[in-house]
Amino acid sequence: MRAKHSKHGVSQGKRVRRGFTLVELMLVMFILSVLVSLVVGVSWYVIEQSRKTETLDTQRRLMAVVDAYRKVTNKLPYYRTPGDRDYNPNGTSYQKDPDEHMKRLMEVLEGKYNTTVANDSTIKAMLGETANSMTSDAYGKSMIFLSDKGVGGNPVIISAGPDGVFGYETGLADPQRYKEDNIRSDTSN
Repeated sequence: MRAKHSKHGVSQGKRVRRGFTLVELMLVMFILSVLVSLVVGVSWYVIEQSRKTETLDTQRRLMAVVDAYRKVTNKLPYYRTPGDRDYNPNGTSYQKDPDEHMKRLMEVLEGKYNTTVANDSTIKAMLGETANSMTSDAYGKSMIFLSDKGVGGNPVIISAGPDGVFGYETGLADPQRYKEDNIRSDTSN
């Protein structure tokens, strides 16, 4: 005798299971979501670390230019004088306009106010064509230069970090008092 076949080619006595059960489908979705969250978390961490490293590299290059300026002129590039309209030795005018702050610093370093510096090939070579990119951090925000607010009263360049807020307290040189996400040239963050 011939066995009877259904339209799918399987004998009627056997049941065929097709597809996934709801539990199996949910398990697969859970495993995929865990894998995606791990990849996203690691990617975010790697991106943040690379931005921090890029910002520290920019700060190191800019501090090298500041040191070269100090060797040529025997003074730090402190560009505000009592004749300037925004002069305030105790103020924090950079917080209002950090772009202007860095623009003026670059003008001093390029020798706009000092012919000795303008004729110095070392500083020109160190600034090079990258001078404009040296004023901002990897987050696209302007950094600030403080001539005497670093550790030990030394010069420091500060990036506001990912949040864009400097968190600088006037007159304090203690790096612990700055916001934790600030990236400073005088500490090993």
